[in-house]
Amino acid sequence: MSVLVRAAKPETEVTRDYSTTNMFVLVASLLLLIAFIFFPWFGDRPVTNGARLFSDNLYRVPGAISAPLIWLIPIASLGGITLALWGILQPEHDRLAAYLGIVVGAIGLIYFAFFLLRPAFRPASMLPGSGFWISLAALAAQTLGVPITRLWLARGGIGERKGIGVPPKVIPYLFLVPALLLYVVWIIGPTIYTFYLSLTNWDGVSTANWVGLANFRRLFTRDALFIESLLNNLRWLLLFITVPTTLGLLMAMVFNTEMWGSRFYKVSFYLPLILSLPVIGLIWAWVYNPRLGLINQALAGLGVPPANLPGWLGDRRLAIWCVIAAAIWRQVGYVMVLYLAGLKNVDPTYLDAARVDGCNRWNLFRHVIFPLLAPVTTIVVVISIIDSLRAFDLVAIMTRGGQSTQVLANFMYIEAFNNYRMGYAAAIAVVLFAISMVFIGFYLSRVVRDELEY
Repeated sequence: MSVLVRAAKPETEVTRDYSTTNMFVLVASLLLLIAFIFFPWFGDRPVTNGARLFSDNLYRVPGAISAPLIWLIPIASLGGITLALWGILQPEHDRLAAYLGIVVGAIGLIYFAFFLLRPAFRPASMLPGSGFWISLAALAAQTLGVPITRLWLARGGIGERKGIGVPPKVIPYLFLVPALLLYVVWIIGPTIYTFYLSLTNWDGVSTANWVGLANFRRLFTRDALFIESLLNNLRWLLLFITVPTTLGLLMAMVFNTEMWGSRFYKVSFYLPLILSLPVIGLIWAWVYNPRLGLINQALAGLGVPPANLPGWLGDRRLAIWCVIAAAIWRQVGYVMVLYLAGLKNVDPTYLDAARVDGCNRWNLFRHVIFPLLAPVTTIVVVISIIDSLRAFDLVAIMTRGGQSTQVLANFMYIEAFNNYRMGYAAAIAVVLFAISMVFIGFYLSRVVRDELEY
């Protein structure tokens, strides 16, 4: 019996790389999210963006523009971002992530299908805006991510086609472009515009009128509240530089040694930092309460007559110091952690050599440890200065700027949003910016100089 053996044709296993698809879906989903939040969904006013419509319809705000099923758009965007990142970070699931991205994109297209096919979904008096059309294009790209990238790769990709190669030196800048654009739009642009507003008398509603340096002349010559705010910031600054730095360094030196319960103490002193400043302001407002507060209750328990108990936040002489004390309570733990990190980087051979030479503990700290902690001290001082200059939350919560506790940031807020003098508030912001830049420039010069030395 003859056996006919037919040779099987070897099959070629085609392995497709879906990482490019997931990257494409990630870009499309991010574009969808940006268009949904920042671009007008109807008309040409940014205030009618998709995020505003979504929140108004979610909470059923009276008079809001009706936008049924608009909640599908953030689901499609966030879902696409999540799936794309999953496929990029875990390549073994890149194919599944790419095809699930198609499903998520199709879910978002349901809104547009109903909008275009059913007139009831469209506001009668408003036309779709740029955000609507950009989101539609981004969702279409997200849904067609697999065939688009497959066709693109089949043609060689942008880096392999002849004559379209990207120079290697340009690639880092291409990655920086999105972040730089956002930084220019949200940081540099508003900063320049604030400088312009400081030279006007804009009230936030009417047309801004050019007044030159009149706002600055009034600040420094006729406004007693500005001088008071500036002095309070200086008080805040001096105490923030000295007290938290000293106490934080002292605690770091103590807790850097092997002692019982050191972890518990370190966590306890660091815990205030995880609380937001408004919460800390509320806590300390209760502590300073003249009748039921912890401090006055303790003083009453020690025999102090009720008539002699301090008013704390109600006393013009004490209020600013009470607010600063609450800020210091939060800052000490942060400084302690920074110094602990610096002490861990101190080379123990320097310490051993100093002990061999007969240094006592004070001389060891003064001549060896503290000089080695100079970079950390620079960071601590600069951060303390910046935090003291932008102090706002505690003043707003604890005293609302009353009882001579006004600081520049709080004064600027009141002038802008209570008194509707936006140009004058912008002038205060420029002064605060100039003071901050002096210290930030000093810090950056130190950092650059140290890097050049290495």
